[in-house]
Amino acid sequence: MRALALALSLLLLAAFLAPLSAGEDFGAVGKVNKLIDIQDTPQLAPGESGRVRFLFNSTYSETILNVRLNASIYRYATIDESIAVDTSWTYPYPRIAQTGSREWVWTNASILPGTSTPLEFTILTAPDSHEMPHGTIFSQSSYFLRFWLEFNGTVNGNSTRFRMASPGFFTTEAWKRATSANYTNPCKPPGCRGNVNLTVLGVDGILPDSAFGVKEPIPRWPFYLLVALVVFFLLLAFLFWVEENPGTFPRVETWWARTRGRLARTIAPLRPHRRSKT
Repeated sequence: MRALALALSLLLLAAFLAPLSAGEDFGAVGKVNKLIDIQDTPQLAPGESGRVRFLFNSTYSETILNVRLNASIYRYATIDESIAVDTSWTYPYPRIAQTGSREWVWTNASILPGTSTPLEFTILTAPDSHEMPHGTIFSQSSYFLRFWLEFNGTVNGNSTRFRMASPGFFTTEAWKRATSANYTNPCKPPGCRGNVNLTVLGVDGILPDSAFGVKEPIPRWPFYLLVALVVFFLLLAFLFWVEENPGTFPRVETWWARTRGRLARTIAPLRPHRRSKT
């Protein structure tokens, strides 16, 4: 009995002295930046549609609940300009086919740890520049996408709501403030992650932005014209070579002589007549 009591006491003492297991770190950079994995973004001509494909990866070791993911088009940019796509945007396009707006939302009651969920939505564009601006033949234009994610995770036995957002949800001033040395040095997790002060931004992690391109396609007629000109000049070079080497291709030489005669007779009436000198 004494041996059994001693063994039980040692087990209780070991359990008491053992360090508590670390809880899930939902804001760890290595986990947050892998939550959304962009697979494909379209490069569109005006009037075309294309799909944005990505994976939602559960990078956590426990189930997350009440998941809500939002994707939205928030900025138009070319080399020369950058315009916010917000309430002041007067164009009806681009928009997302599944919602008819510039915003797409996906929800899920629970996602198991270590799973990957393929997601996608379709971008619609307009051919008329009065319905949406787009790049020219020589200038690529891009529309930027931002993501907002919310879910419930368990922290110390309590359900906690976490919020992740991509940089497109923050103003330039807020982002500069959150990444300046005044707010990141010193700053430790969970308040700061990867030299970004999350407390200033009011989120628990930073997701990646994405984008899709829209521009006028290069017209094909210059290419076809160039090919036709190359063939024409190659043919002329061959005919001149035949003319300089009589007897090599007699049939071609005869045809070329007749053709030149016809051309000369056709052009002769168009030439101005020279007056004879008296």
